[in-house]
Amino acid sequence: MLGLFGKKEEPYVSILAGTEDEPDDFEGNELLVSAVSDVGFVREGNEDSFYADGFGVKPEENCLLSRTVGGHVRYIFAVCDGMGGEAYGELASKIAVQSLSKRSEILRNVERNRLHSAVNDCANAANAGICRMAEQKKCGRSGSTLAMVCIDGGTVYSFNLGDSRVYYYLGGKLTRISQDHTLAAQKLRNGELTEEIRSSSDAHKLITFLGADDDGVGLTAYAHEPVELGSGKVLICSDGLTDMCSDAEIAKVLGEAHSNYAEALAEKALTKGGWDNVTCIVISKA
Repeated sequence: MLGLFGKKEEPYVSILAGTEDEPDDFEGNELLVSAVSDVGFVREGNEDSFYADGFGVKPEENCLLSRTVGGHVRYIFAVCDGMGGEAYGELASKIAVQSLSKRSEILRNVERNRLHSAVNDCANAANAGICRMAEQKKCGRSGSTLAMVCIDGGTVYSFNLGDSRVYYYLGGKLTRISQDHTLAAQKLRNGELTEEIRSSSDAHKLITFLGADDDGVGLTAYAHEPVELGSGKVLICSDGLTDMCSDAEIAKVLGEAHSNYAEALAEKALTKGGWDNVTCIVISKA
């Protein structure tokens, strides 16, 4: 392994398949989940957080996880990337995933036709918590992205705010499900930008995120067309991966044989510079 967890080389939490106390007689609805969160080589702290059924909220600043999960009809996974300076960005993303964790039972059990509404309730609770934190800390505006996936009976429902992404990989093809909510992406969609988005000065200027609604008007998470998981893989990641690696490079890693796909993707981002925190969750049928 390439020295995951960046320049700090700190100890990390590693949870291997089958180490948590869950029944092992689930039939037909098990998922293989790998997750990693790494500080990278430049940042002093890790502002990324995640939530994953079977693991819960990210347990440590740097962690590497892998296991088979079962026992639910619907599973919840999310990556959140904090903003507002090292300390406050980390707090913002933690507030976001803790809010999701508190509402995970609701998200798992709500009717499908009310799932988007339940996600919005969760997003607005996280937004309110982040705004309260920013006011208490007098840190100006703080915030977090949200990329969330609900896998229900093999159908993948995706939601996002900000520029953390959701991808679907199958048969050598990587498809981006989510939509970036940056000023550059908006300009591109409106035909105002023709250059490569990565090189635009607006590439990381978010137009919506958790914490943006400090007036309490209400946030609406963007919902995307459901896809069938089938024999493919779902990737949820922060921009610490996508800023370092092209879609072609990500697809290549997902098409190879790895015991932990999230770890392999993080290693790829680190070999290319590791400028930012990198967090990935990769999900497939067990």
